[in-house]
Amino acid sequence: MMGSMLRDAIARNLRKPGATLVGRIVTGLLVKRNGTLEREAVRLCKIQPDRQVLELGFGPGLGIEAACQLVRGGKGKVYGVDFSEEMVIAATKRVKKDIDDGKVELINGDVADLSCFQSNTFDCVFHCNCYYFWPDIDKVARELHRVMKPDSLMVTTMSIERVKRIQALGFLRYANPDQTRYMKALESSGFCDVRSEKEKSEKSGKVYDAIFAKKSSS
Repeated sequence: MMGSMLRDAIARNLRKPGATLVGRIVTGLLVKRNGTLEREAVRLCKIQPDRQVLELGFGPGLGIEAACQLVRGGKGKVYGVDFSEEMVIAATKRVKKDIDDGKVELINGDVADLSCFQSNTFDCVFHCNCYYFWPDIDKVARELHRVMKPDSLMVTTMSIERVKRIQALGFLRYANPDQTRYMKALESSGFCDVRSEKEKSEKSGKVYDAIFAKKSSS
């Protein structure tokens, strides 16, 4: 059976992958398991070439890479915020050319403090398997509402069934994947049309969960 110390190390690295053997293993799992969910989040955002886009908790950079492909032909730009230095390094390697071309900017920071961005900056925001690691979810929701433009969209993707299995194994001891809690925090912060829907990947056919939230136009 897996020892409690190893289980705890995996749980800590799921929240914030580090420069350790367990951190590298977790990073590999994120690349393998989150690819479809990252690309689906980007698809649901319906990103146009001139859009300003933000991903929270971008991990190895799969979603950043997918979003950047949609803004290369326009004036748009993709930003990412992640508090793991190792994930910033990994994602930077993945999208280095786009960073050099000025189409991507990656920031090592806390999503509860988006003071590096002005209010009403982003046309769309997305994140994948991320919100349940935010210790102050209400503060993050308020910051997201501030930096998003009126009539903008935020999408989060996850497989709640997979998350429940991981939680049952004890690997989410530093997380709270309660969808209702997250959605109530969004509504309390001013988001409207907050809803959860079952979606199906166009490529793989896998069913997953998506939570949508809009910032009103008024």
